Amino acid sequence: MASLNGFGRNFGGIGRALSERNYRIYWYGHLFSSNGVWIYLISSQWLMFHLIQSPAWLGAVGFAYMSPVLFLGPLAGAISDRYGHRRTGMIALSLGIVTSFMTAIAIVTGILTPVLLIVFTLVQGVFFSFDFPARQALILQLIERKNLSAAIGMNTTTFHTAGFTGPIIGSVILSFGNLTFGEPLGAALSYATSAMTFCCMVLGVARVQIINPLPVIKSIKPLVPAVLSDLRAGIHYIMECSDLKMIMLLSIFVAFCLRSYQNLMAGFAEQVFQLDEHGLGNLMAASGIGALSAALILAVRGKVEGLTRIFVYGAMLTALALLVFVSNTQILLALVTMALVGGFIVATGLGGQTLIQNIVEDEFRARVVSVHLAIIVGGSAFGTLGIGWLAEFVGFQTALGVMAILALVVFTFQGRKLLSRSIDIEAVHPAKKD
Repeated sequence: MASLNGFGRNFGGIGRALSERNYRIYWYGHLFSSNGVWIYLISSQWLMFHLIQSPAWLGAVGFAYMSPVLFLGPLAGAISDRYGHRRTGMIALSLGIVTSFMTAIAIVTGILTPVLLIVFTLVQGVFFSFDFPARQALILQLIERKNLSAAIGMNTTTFHTAGFTGPIIGSVILSFGNLTFGEPLGAALSYATSAMTFCCMVLGVARVQIINPLPVIKSIKPLVPAVLSDLRAGIHYIMECSDLKMIMLLSIFVAFCLRSYQNLMAGFAEQVFQLDEHGLGNLMAASGIGALSAALILAVRGKVEGLTRIFVYGAMLTALALLVFVSNTQILLALVTMALVGGFIVATGLGGQTLIQNIVEDEFRARVVSVHLAIIVGGSAFGTLGIGWLAEFVGFQTALGVMAILALVVFTFQGRKLLSRSIDIEAVHPAKKD
């Protein structure tokens, strides 16, 4: 125990989060599954561009994975609040494992088409929309409240560490499978690998102990009216809180204009930089390096103070870095700017996510988290679809550049309003005191 306490003192927020055994069990599963998500993403991008070399179809597969979160995320949060976050997460994860294996089988048997890939990806997105908000709300139930910001930072650090390692692992698996078994069987191997990593998360969620249970919603109403009533109450709660509403609105522009770049890298790699799957992996890994660096800094920092500035300025710097990225065709500069984009976008996302968790009351936690997730992932889905469609006419570089300029303009004018509220937003609210 003394060594763990020393670890907590020496490594700030990371140490405080991992010093709790219960959270470590959860984190081990999260570590594997985060790599699995990135392996899944790079595999779906490569596979779609292999099946049909179209920016619009590439945007469509990204949209298929993320769009269910926009439509189902808030509903999933209400269901999770009512029927249990652990149970909801485990069921959704298990069904996602089945879907990944089914995709791999379709590739091996040669029946996979672009349309079928869209269908499988859409189904996987549905399960993700139930899994993620449930597991996010579960974190608070595993730790002491004073370590919440540190644990969220550690979760984000882990995910974006995987943003570096996952694409590398995924590209190696793709290359090995394609060379050994022929194209596109490397993608089948990648999908099977991602499914196995999700199994680790199921095991982790099953083993944790709930030490800080959230309030259980009880109602005599039938299932559907009760869940819809919970959902309306959650949205009303957001709309009545001006700080939450402003963060949510700005998060829409972050998601729609800035986050979509990750789902279009296969097109940039091949059409702009003339790279193969290894080059695609390098671009995504460069983004992951920047993301990892920013996430580690913020996780060690482990405090809420100053996150409003990080949220606003991080978005503006992301837009500027994207403008540099789309304005050149030199791979070295592209890798450097991808690292900057990855770092700034993670700082923005972690800042907004932690501020929301700091503001929200426990009763509405999963619903608010799920709405924020719906905005981030769903907005990115529509951004991916829109940029992919626009790129058919003006090219990837111009399409993404237009979105970056839009985000920069919005944050330049609206970000100031949020910054003026930073003291109240970052304060420990009375309802949250131990």
